[in-house]
Formats: sequence, structure tokens, C-alpha cells
Amino acid sequence: MTFALQLSIAGIATGSVYALIALGIVLIYKCSGVVNFAQGAYAMLGAYVTYALLRVGLPAFAAVLLGMVLMAGIGVLTERLALRVMLKAPIVSIMMVTLGLLIFLRAFCLAIWGPDQIAFPQIFPAGAIDVAGIYLTYNYIAAFVLATTLSIAFLCFYRFTSIGLMQRCAADNSRAALAIGIHVSNQVSIAWAASAALAGLGGVLLATLGGLSLGISDIGLIAFPVIVVGGLDSLIGALIAGFLLGMLEAFTEGMLTPGLEDILRRFTTIQSVGALQQVIPYALLVLMLLVRPQGIFGRSGTERV
Repeated sequence: MTFALQLSIAGIATGSVYALIALGIVLIYKCSGVVNFAQGAYAMLGAYVTYALLRVGLPAFAAVLLGMVLMAGIGVLTERLALRVMLKAPIVSIMMVTLGLLIFLRAFCLAIWGPDQIAFPQIFPAGAIDVAGIYLTYNYIAAFVLATTLSIAFLCFYRFTSIGLMQRCAADNSRAALAIGIHVSNQVSIAWAASAALAGLGGVLLATLGGLSLGISDIGLIAFPVIVVGGLDSLIGALIAGFLLGMLEAFTEGMLTPGLEDILRRFTTIQSVGALQQVIPYALLVLMLLVRPQGIFGRSGTERV
């Protein structure tokens, strides 16, 4: 029982980061209809930028905050310079641009910081607390609290503020939004800025949990099953599906994989089933597409890409 609770905590902490990054993908899709394949690259770049700021001596809070601001600026530049010029291009062409951006940013980080994994500086207190035999490291606690708090705050901002209202108007009907004086293109820029900032923070949290490397960009591929399960146009769906997927991965790695390997070693010559936890998200994605293509919280008729 204790081990299961330990896995649950690890899964929830990781899942909250998945949700944070998936929120950015959903936000861009709602505003512009574009699925951003570069979201994982933003997470990776945000982690490396924050690492560089920490190395020059900035305090942890200032480095993380400045890193998010810089990533927001990169998001705006991406929308203004790379995507706005393709305003009338087919959606598939725009998505290919975001895929090219993913490749470019990976190459950029590889050229500057190299291919090796880097130990990310300690930005949260070291150690853990013992709660009824369950050890909670401060890294996991901080990752969960930050990711969850920011995700909920962002959902509240999107729902209860005037800018959030304009964002929703632009997402639901851009022509009607223009007719009542909303500058739709500015709202799209804000969406890209918020998405890149959220991804940057998510990348930092992942680096604190597992180290800094180019592999952080793969989080974008994991975020896609999250948004498909939760609903491609649902922000709250991304949050809940992130927790679900994080826990599913943790239990797969901690309980299902060892159990299967034990059975296979007894009755066959197979010694390992590999990284089964990396397959589970996509199996869940395929199942969701077969059973409910719009996702758990998505609206019927959501476009599938």
C-alpha cells in the first residue's frame, strides 16, 4: 500500500508538469487552430535558458521568472515572424513549420550545450519529508505545487478576466470577435506567449526531477496523448488528463512492468519488456480515438488532425 501511494505521488507530480505543457498546446489550438509540435522544444529551451541564468549567478526565483519572460518573448517572435506570414496557408503547412522549429531548436541547444545530460542546479531544498512512511522529496512537492497552482491560476485567468474573455471570443468565432473590436491577431500572439512561458516552466520542473538534456523536448510528444484524452479544445481536460497519464506511467513502470517481466522470466526466455511506460500513453491515445475521438471533455465535432 505504501509503495502504491509512493507511485501515486510521483505520478501526480510528473502528470502536473504534463498538464502544464499540454495547456499551452490547447491554448494555441483554441485561438488559431494550429497544433504546435514545437511545444516540447520550448520546454527544453526554457530549461536551458534558466540553467544559463542560474550559472551567471541569478537567484533561483529570478532565474525561473526571467526564463519564463524570455520564453514568452520567443513565443511572440515565433508567431509574428514565422506564422503570421503564413496566415492564409493550409493548417497542415503551418504545423510543418512548428515541426521544423522543433528540429531547429534541438539543433540550437545541441550546438551550444552539447548532447550530454547536465546536472541541473538545485533550486528547491534538498531532502524529503516522511509522511506515514511515504517519502516526499521537496523536488516532487515543489513541481506539483507550482505546476498545479499555475495551471489553476491560468484557468481562472482565462475564464474570469477581460483578456481571457477576449481570448475565448477570438477562439470561438474570429469574425464575430473582429466585429466587436477585438484584435484577433494580438490575441493569438498572447496565446503563443503564454504557451511558451508555460512550456518553459514545465521544462525547468522536468530538469529538476530528471536532469537537463535534449530529451526534455520529447515531453511534447507525451503531451499530445494528454490533450487527445482530455479533449483538444478543453483546458480543464488537459489538466485532468495530465494527472491521469502521469499516474498511469508511474504504476506501469513501478508495478506492471516488473510483474510482467517476472512472469515472462518464469515461463519464457524473455528477460525484459522494455520501457513499457513509454508505450502506454500512445496505447491510451489510440483507444480514445476509437472510443471517443473528441476526448473526455472535448466538444462533439472537434477537428482531428
